Amino acid sequence: MKKWKRANPNGTRDFLFQECTLMEETEQRLRRTFIERGYEEIRTPMIEFYDVFAFQNRPIDEEKMYKFFDSEGRILVLRPDMTIPLARVIGTKRMEAPLKLTYSGNVFRANESLTGKYNEMTQTGIEIIGIDNIRAEIECIVSTIVALQSVGIQSFKIEIGQVELYKSIVKKLSLREEDEYTLRECIESKNYAALSQFLQEQQLDMQDETVQLLQKLPRLFGGLEVVEEAEKLAVSQEMQRAITRIKDIYENMERLGYGGYISIDLGMIQHLHYYTGVIFRGYISDIGEEIVSGGRYDELIGNFGGSLSAVGLAIQVNQIVRTLQERKETPYQKQIDALIYYSLDVISEAEKLRTLFRKDGVKAELSMLDNLQDTFQFARKLDVKTVIDVSGDTLTQYVWKGKWIMRKKGESSCVTFKLR
Repeated sequence: MKKWKRANPNGTRDFLFQECTLMEETEQRLRRTFIERGYEEIRTPMIEFYDVFAFQNRPIDEEKMYKFFDSEGRILVLRPDMTIPLARVIGTKRMEAPLKLTYSGNVFRANESLTGKYNEMTQTGIEIIGIDNIRAEIECIVSTIVALQSVGIQSFKIEIGQVELYKSIVKKLSLREEDEYTLRECIESKNYAALSQFLQEQQLDMQDETVQLLQKLPRLFGGLEVVEEAEKLAVSQEMQRAITRIKDIYENMERLGYGGYISIDLGMIQHLHYYTGVIFRGYISDIGEEIVSGGRYDELIGNFGGSLSAVGLAIQVNQIVRTLQERKETPYQKQIDALIYYSLDVISEAEKLRTLFRKDGVKAELSMLDNLQDTFQFARKLDVKTVIDVSGDTLTQYVWKGKWIMRKKGESSCVTFKLR
């Protein structure tokens, strides 16, 4: 029964000390950035009813959910997604749009073993509800760029794709559901050989412009030249409208001066089926870690109430922290300027001294060790340069310069403080 008491469940891990602080600081910086841009906070339970995620097309595979039962036998799940619970809140509470919302929390998905993916992930995200024009997509992208910059990520790309284009192609070709799944896998993985074989097996007319567009789809990534190439093969109004929306967003991002952060990938297809239009995926340059995902989901909220257009994205906090650690870009290191050693009979005075230091911008902590010598050793271990001794009636400051140099009260560079 105690076989696993020393182990973590698959896909989970512990966060300790500096890494934990970095996680918290990253979340808070992202949160503050979004709030400053006018987003209001929302929080949903970590536990949801299974029915919340079990609607048409099953946007999240049942096998990827952590399921259990409540006291009445109803199926519950650990939240596998942040957007769907948020749609539940908006739909059931009939909130008035437009809304700009932000959230932060953990999601849980049972990924396959040995894939390198964690089953518990921390996300901070934004959602814009009730706006169906490209101003919403632009606001999402700009807010994300500013937020990533605020946490020290400068070299990244946000790719924009278009699910509506892919869906209009599939609709015109009248593919079966199982064939569409195979096609989706070929395009998403950019497997050109498998895609060509699939088109041949379907006995499609290779001279048809829609089939030609489909065949080129995985290769259509880059700048505006991608849009121009797709426009030549788009034969329906739906396809033209989808491509034009991408083009307009890209041009406006360039107008804002953020063109260097944006690229187009018309072969990008999100794995969550509730997306209906423009989609986003962000990567850190030279590392390839996905740090942003999202898109437009105009039909999702209708599953819980009145239909509302919506667009949003999530930032993967774990990946940002991992990147900052790998690049040693960790601006949140613990710093102690001084350790205060005290005897218990002057603990009140020692705490007052710590408060005075803090007010002056000096990061001081009380030593919890029994004697001054152990405090010296602990200070050296933490690279603390100053130890204050208030164990008697006088205050003495020790400064480390290769050895501990004692300075009496009143000497230069020594704090003055009345103990009694």
